[in-house]
Amino acid sequence: MYRVLRNSRIPLYLHRRSNHVSTMWQHLILLTIRHYEVKSYRMFVEWLVEAYYLRLFLQLSRIPHFTTLQKFTDRISNVLLEKIISSFIVISSTKHIFVGIDSIGFKITHASQYYTERTELRREYTKLSIGADVLQQIICKIRIRRSPTRHDNIDFKPIITRTSNILPLSVVRIIIFW
Repeated sequence: MYRVLRNSRIPLYLHRRSNHVSTMWQHLILLTIRHYEVKSYRMFVEWLVEAYYLRLFLQLSRIPHFTTLQKFTDRISNVLLEKIISSFIVISSTKHIFVGIDSIGFKITHASQYYTERTELRREYTKLSIGADVLQQIICKIRIRRSPTRHDNIDFKPIITRTSNILPLSVVRIIIFW
């Protein structure tokens, strides 16, 4: 992961006036491990207390609060994520991409399902469209939007064109389900 972040030329800090307690690279790696471990933010921070060698490897001076990771997730931009993904594809030495596209919706809030149902909050969703190489199972491009009501076909052409800018495409196949 460090190699991917170095090759994508991601800065260590989002802003020059940040408090420099932990780097953006450390946050990205922590979020990746949190997703891999399938833990909530709170559970991950509790787990991180016991993961001494991981903290030593990442050179964490102190364990971040779980809200720090949540805020970083909200703050990170799509352009930054696309740079990381493009760098990963170039490092993986893939020659051609066999593209498949799909979409999924996510909740925007960090509130629990029980709280959301009890308070009758308005349900807001974020739609994530992904273009991936189905042979090597590598995500190539993402498109995130706030309106889940739009159809997947709207995102098809931009994802294909941006994927072809990274590497040449070998096969593009359109399958429409009625």
